[in-house]
Amino acid sequence: MNGVDGLKLERTARWARRLLMPRGGAQEAGGELGVGYESASPGSGLGQADISAIASRLASARTSKGETVSRTEAEGLARSLVADARRGLEKLEGAAEGVLGQPEAVALEAVLLTRGRPAVKVMGAELEDINAYPESGMWAQLVDDHRANVMAVTMATAAVRVTDTLLTDRQWVQGTAFLIGDGLAMTNRHVLFPPGQGTRLARRLPGTTNARMKGEYEVLLDFAFDSGARRDLTYRITGVPFVAEDADPIDAAVLQVEPVAGAAKPLTVSKNSIFDIDRLFIVGHPGRVGNVPDDIFAVFGEPDERKRVSFGTLMDMVEPGQIHVVHDASTIGGYSGAGVLGFATAQVRALHYWGDSVSGNRAIASDALRAHKVLGPMIP
Repeated sequence: MNGVDGLKLERTARWARRLLMPRGGAQEAGGELGVGYESASPGSGLGQADISAIASRLASARTSKGETVSRTEAEGLARSLVADARRGLEKLEGAAEGVLGQPEAVALEAVLLTRGRPAVKVMGAELEDINAYPESGMWAQLVDDHRANVMAVTMATAAVRVTDTLLTDRQWVQGTAFLIGDGLAMTNRHVLFPPGQGTRLARRLPGTTNARMKGEYEVLLDFAFDSGARRDLTYRITGVPFVAEDADPIDAAVLQVEPVAGAAKPLTVSKNSIFDIDRLFIVGHPGRVGNVPDDIFAVFGEPDERKRVSFGTLMDMVEPGQIHVVHDASTIGGYSGAGVLGFATAQVRALHYWGDSVSGNRAIASDALRAHKVLGPMIP
C-alpha cells in the first residue's frame, strides 16, 4: 500500500495523550499505565528526556551505518521532533479526524517509539535486540518468557508481495496476512481493495462475497521477508472465498493458498475475548513511507516492508460487545492485515486494520470475526 497513506492512517490520539500528557492533565478512557509498567515514563509530558532518547537513537543508527553525527546535530533534530510532537498533542485536543500534518504525526511516533513502544526487526528465527530501544526492558522480558509463542506468530505471518507481470520492475508489499488453517490465510479487505489510488488486486464476483485475483499481478505470501538470511518460504493465492462487502464493518478477507516453497504452521483465531489481555504484540510488514527525511527515518530504523514485531497495550472497552478495539502499539507505515496477540498463547485476539488521528490504532476483535455470519464458519 502507499506508504504515505499508511503513515497518515496509522495515527494516535487517545493513546498518544495517555502516554504523553503530563500527569494530572486530561486523560481519556483507559487511564494511564499502571504501576509496574516499565514504559511508565508516560504521563511525564514532553521534554529533555525525550530529546536525549531520540538523539541517542539517531546517533546509534548513524553509527551502525559507519557514519558519524555530532551530539549537537543529533539533539537539534531531536528538539525539532519534540517541538512538532508537542504541537501535535495540542491539535489533538478535541480534534476531528485527520487533523495532524505529517511532520506532527511522525514526531509523535518518534517520541512514542522511545517511550517503550518499539517495533523490532524479525531476523529469521530471532528478533533484534529489544533492549536497543529505550524503555523496552519489560517487552524484552516478556519475549524471553514467551519466546515460543512470539516466534510461532512471526513464522505464520507473511508479507503480501505484489509483482506487476507487465511492468516487472514494479514490486511492492501491499499488506500482511497470516495462516489460519490448512490452505487458508486472513488479511484485510482493503489489502485486496485499497481505497483511493491503490492497486486493486482482485475483482468481486457479483452477488457474492467471493473474489477473483487479477491475472496481471503475481501475489505471493512471503513468510521469509524479514531482516534475516535470505530464504524461500512462499505461498501463492489460488482463490478468495471471502472478502467483506464495502459497507461491512468487518474489514477482513480469507485467501485460499498453497505452498510454493516450504511450509508454515497456521495460527488459531481465539474464541475468547480480547479484553482478557492487557499487553499485546503485532507482527506485520510496515511499508516504506515517502517524503520523510532520512535522519528522521533513522529514529525508526527505516521501515522497509520487512517483518517487524510491535508491542503495546489494549485500551479499555467503551461499550459491551464492541467490534473494534484500540491499541497503542507503534504501526508506522501500516500493519494492515496483521494479527494482534497476547503473550500467553499464540492465538490471534484481533485483526489490525487501521488507525486515525483521533481514535488511535484499531483492530477487529476475534469474537467479532467468528460471529460474522459468512466469515465465521470459514474460520477453523
